[in-house]
Amino acid sequence: MTKQRMTLSLACVVVGLAACVCAAEQIDRIGSAGSDKRGSKLRVGTYDNRAIAVAYAHSKYNPIGRKQQEYKKAKASGDTKRVEEIERWGPKHQRQLHRQGFCRVPVDDLLAHVKDRLPEVARKADVDVIAWGCDYSAPGAEVVDITREIVLLFSPSEKTLRTIEQLKTKKPLDLDVVEQHHEDCGK
Repeated sequence: MTKQRMTLSLACVVVGLAACVCAAEQIDRIGSAGSDKRGSKLRVGTYDNRAIAVAYAHSKYNPIGRKQQEYKKAKASGDTKRVEEIERWGPKHQRQLHRQGFCRVPVDDLLAHVKDRLPEVARKADVDVIAWGCDYSAPGAEVVDITREIVLLFSPSEKTLRTIEQLKTKKPLDLDVVEQHHEDCGK
């Protein structure tokens, strides 16, 4: 190997090492950008599914008003098949909303209506993750209740917000209690 090739190879190694050091410093800066204000804690945003269900039930996303109009139209036009479909849909929809609004039942179907806005909620709340609940968190993690921030995505009225506030004072009902209520109402 000539002296010129050896010098060129050594220069390439030095430039490569400098690039790696520079990249590592850049990654460290990016990784610690949020660390200045909150350390290295993982922040998990959690929410009360019942509050989401109540907000959804009174929102533009709930199809009940549209279904009632479809029902009237189908009934007026004599479309018995559509009338029967909506008659089956109504109690099923109500039963699911009751489960979600009174018990511990997932609300991903309701959150689907606002999922494109959840990253903004996470950014504003300074959380890394949004999860339904947290059964355990390591000492290096911080759990933050962001229920209200998610509820606001459904544009709730003041009355709905008061109802949601009252939920905080009550424990979720057992699913069997809600199911029994539905059975009793069906008699």
